[in-house]
Amino acid sequence: MITIKNLNKSFDQQHVLHDINCQFLPGQNNLIIGLSGSGKTVLLKCLIGLLQPDSGEILYEDRNILQYSARKMKLVRREIGVLFQGSALFDSMNVADNVAYPLRMFGRMSRSEIEDRVLFCLNRVGLKDALSKMPSELSGGMQKRVAIARAIALNPKYLFCDEPNSGLDPQTSIRIDQLIDDITKEYNITTIVNTHDMNSVLGIGDHITYLYQGRIGWTGNKDNILQTDCQPLHDFLFSSPIIRGLIQKK
Repeated sequence: MITIKNLNKSFDQQHVLHDINCQFLPGQNNLIIGLSGSGKTVLLKCLIGLLQPDSGEILYEDRNILQYSARKMKLVRREIGVLFQGSALFDSMNVADNVAYPLRMFGRMSRSEIEDRVLFCLNRVGLKDALSKMPSELSGGMQKRVAIARAIALNPKYLFCDEPNSGLDPQTSIRIDQLIDDITKEYNITTIVNTHDMNSVLGIGDHITYLYQGRIGWTGNKDNILQTDCQPLHDFLFSSPIIRGLIQKK
């Protein structure tokens, strides 16, 4: 579980995050949605430790990581998996070495243990036969699955996904969503997904936080989001012809 209390972040004179208070639960897909510029990416970077907030608390269980030294934060990062928007695979490494990278960087495993873990993770995402392939030989969906395998290599308690369906076709996006959902629930991971994909929102949105102008405008889930009385969220959702069509058919 991750809890955010009174979080604020500014850049020069621009106040990006305003007194953010929310909670992300284990075993659930915790989605962060909102317009471009609403603060989603800044919030995600603060949660991971890539940005330092101006004030507030970020609690991993009962640990306020904003008070941690670099040495202590390195220990926390062993509990974190990150799926970057562009997959961020190393072009010069094959699939096996990409997945093994965090194990070599943060783990204390023997060579054979690393090989076993890599094979397990690739098998979990359905790519056990792609060990020796290079990223350039993979489709976009396969690259995402390799990136997920790398993100779960350290058996994380917390998984952060930044626009996991970016650049993917609708069918592949659904498969990626299902894979994230399966892994989240199977391993009871606190998964936080930054997304603008309405298919993801309606498909796997166990807990949804809507950011509006740097503030939390609404919280709920996939079952009640279409009945929202939050006007900015309503306008955001129904800007999509697909969503409007779904409602009109009901």
